[in-house]
Amino acid sequence: MYAAALKRISSDPPEIPPAHLPDPLGASIPLPHHHVLFPFGFPVQIKTNELAIIRAAELSWAAFPQRFREAPLQLRVVVSDSSSTRRPPTPVVRAQANLMTMIADSQNFACCDLANGFCFANLSKAALLHRDYLRYHFLEGSVYALLDTQHVVSVHAACVAKEGHGVLFVGESGAGKSSLAYACARRGWTYISDDATRLVRRRPGRQALGNPQNFRFRPAVTALFPELRGRVKLRNGKPTVEVRTEALSHLVTAQECTVDYLVFLDRRAQPDGPPRLVSVSEEECLRGLYTSPWPPELSVHQERFTAVERLLKAPRFRMNYLEFDPAIDLLEQTILQG
Repeated sequence: MYAAALKRISSDPPEIPPAHLPDPLGASIPLPHHHVLFPFGFPVQIKTNELAIIRAAELSWAAFPQRFREAPLQLRVVVSDSSSTRRPPTPVVRAQANLMTMIADSQNFACCDLANGFCFANLSKAALLHRDYLRYHFLEGSVYALLDTQHVVSVHAACVAKEGHGVLFVGESGAGKSSLAYACARRGWTYISDDATRLVRRRPGRQALGNPQNFRFRPAVTALFPELRGRVKLRNGKPTVEVRTEALSHLVTAQECTVDYLVFLDRRAQPDGPPRLVSVSEEECLRGLYTSPWPPELSVHQERFTAVERLLKAPRFRMNYLEFDPAIDLLEQTILQG
């Protein structure tokens, strides 16, 4: 009898009108605005109590069609009232086991379940007033973390393609990945991504995904490309040249390609003869490509490593160069000769 009564108590909630239930955690706040977007082709379901969250997410991902039939990632965003209009602080990001937190202050924070593809964020209306901050730190920051632990591997590389052959430009910040990718695009190459490229994990081959909606450069790039002058803006407090590719009618873009060449960039400070390509070992490529920022308890590390290993089947080079046009000439000659 005791077991039956216990089962009945645990399975039958008390019949109390929901409006009268206490909600100290805010877990029952209505989230009437629902939308599904497809960053890099993967479904993400967004639920929120503020339509402005949906509109900000559309700026980031509305251009992506669905490519993959995975279960949707879940993002819930609760927006609370705020008397301040000041931009919140930059969040501090930390992770343990399957949980990652992004904490700016007591009103602006998020928690991601990296193992199950779920994120909850609480944001102030002040954060909504600073759309770049909202998108970069919380919407894109949380969704890209979930994508990277569920479906893809992010590598610090630009991606372009010539006659269907994808080329990854690999290098540290300041190596010139974005500027060389833009120079290639001006020469008729297809532009895929300028700084971060995603590798699809659970598919054979070397499928790379990019976001070709924007180019982002350091301000010094305007000396190399005069048409970009006057486009400097503050993005997350840093001077940045940001260009929507739709405003550059001569550019050809794509959202994915197969990677056929890896090129590690080494732009010399002084001219020293023509540009040259030198073969790079698999070990050096792995050191330059593979990083694993996620907690060791997650069961994704082998799958991520295997996806990067597949890249090593492509020809691997280090390119020493100074000027764009001779470097692109060399790349085109290499691709045409196979």
